[in-house]
Amino acid sequence: MIEQDASVIAVADGAALVEVPRRSSCSGCGHGSSCGTATVAKLFGQGSATRLRVVDHLGLAAGERVVIGIRSPLLVRASLSAYLLPLLALVGAAGGADAAGLGDMAGAASGFGGLLAGLWLAGLITGGGGARARFRPLLLRRVACAGHVTIEPPHPTVAG
Repeated sequence: MIEQDASVIAVADGAALVEVPRRSSCSGCGHGSSCGTATVAKLFGQGSATRLRVVDHLGLAAGERVVIGIRSPLLVRASLSAYLLPLLALVGAAGGADAAGLGDMAGAASGFGGLLAGLWLAGLITGGGGARARFRPLLLRRVACAGHVTIEPPHPTVAG
């Protein structure tokens, strides 16, 4: 199970709207200004957080911190459908056109058509009504609060 902390934004109708902070795919170093991955994340990111709707079986309130998760095999299946299927369709269609001896332009057009067909099929697999419910993250638990911390003033003999 892949887990992520989130903040509850709103609760209604047995569901909670949670916000997960967005990170670039690479957070391993401090070279954000010269890193290509960080630059791409800034270009295509739509903000600093992602909002998701999860089924609320814990009775949450706005402002609480929770842990959400998605099953690892499910994430792998969705990734393969979204990335590998369009690529295989592109290569298969272009290869089929080449094997038929249709020429370069027909091969390129066939490859593009195969890519579009693969993207459409991946969208059906990962984005249909039943698929959305299947790929939705699960609400796992509340984040344990550390409680109230009180710092007392130092004793006069210790303060110097």
